[in-house]
Amino acid sequence: MPDKPLEISLNISAKELYKNNSVYEKYQNADAQPMGVTFQGYDFPRFQESNMVFKYPDGEFKVDGVMSINSYDNVKKTDSLLTNYDVTFIYNKDSDGITDKDAYNKTMQLFKELQGKGWVYNKDIGSPRLSKKDGFTFTLADHTSSLGLDFTHVLTFEEWMQLSNIQTWQLRHGTDVFMDIMYIRDTDPETGNRHYLMSLDIHDSIEVVKQTVGADHRDNWESEYIKLYPEIPTWRLQSETQALEMGLRIQQDQPDYTLPLVLEKTGIDTSKFISIDPYKITYEEFIKRSEAGEDMTPYYENQTKPNKSDTTSQARGRCLAGQLCPKSGYWFTQAKSDSRAYFKQGHIMPDYPNNNWGEVIWQFESEEG
Repeated sequence: MPDKPLEISLNISAKELYKNNSVYEKYQNADAQPMGVTFQGYDFPRFQESNMVFKYPDGEFKVDGVMSINSYDNVKKTDSLLTNYDVTFIYNKDSDGITDKDAYNKTMQLFKELQGKGWVYNKDIGSPRLSKKDGFTFTLADHTSSLGLDFTHVLTFEEWMQLSNIQTWQLRHGTDVFMDIMYIRDTDPETGNRHYLMSLDIHDSIEVVKQTVGADHRDNWESEYIKLYPEIPTWRLQSETQALEMGLRIQQDQPDYTLPLVLEKTGIDTSKFISIDPYKITYEEFIKRSEAGEDMTPYYENQTKPNKSDTTSQARGRCLAGQLCPKSGYWFTQAKSDSRAYFKQGHIMPDYPNNNWGEVIWQFESEEG
């Protein structure tokens, strides 16, 4: 195995990746898929794992025991760049496995290193707003998300052993790099040896948004995110309803993080995200009454009903940004090009701050496309 660590970084071409790591040419693996996609990367034989360095703006970190690296490459685009990597590595380099204590120590050491290099917890927009300690309690409960566990919460070994055999932590560095760290804890039924298969899902901000809107909308994520945004509060309401039922306290002062890319392309500022107040209503009740056509505005935090003049203008097919959509159908605004999108009645109309037009006024076009 070459002495030089294999180097990867986001937003380079597959050609650049292979050129930067020419000494690893024999381990290259390009797996062609249907629809013009190829997974570019490397595969290493068992017990011949490699070392890897991931470089990002203002920093880098190293991982040992790398078994494979895969990245999505759209070969139909001549200028396609690698916007995400799936890196798998293993702590134990022999068949005897590793003790839970050693795996715990190695993971805590990795978390401490990343925190020291400026990585922070990337709270999912649908995760409940909880303290670090309550986030751990929520993670352990049945039928709850495992994405709310803050990697900066230093676990005791006893807490480590309470986690399920599959656990994920979400991290972010600045506004450019995002990473999910996951382990799969496995026991060999024949030998009883313990193994920890680790993975890093490293991606840029565009991949974060595309994961939110789904694979079917990778190419039109801007318009799809605008349509999806009004539904996002119910994702959090569902998880926070679960948390309240467990006796946990919602931290309503926890701010949301705004992806600069989302703010630039859609005008949606998620740092000013209007959440549904879980102290006033449960998820099940909100959905039931909302589907029955009831105005659910009173159940949103810091959100007031439109005044009479706004309601009158809405009836004429106009709606100000930040107000509730008065009628389901297709709307557009001259404050943003290609803004035409479908909104359901009761959804919050998006804003586009710092545009060249001025006040964002949505105009109704038709009920059908």
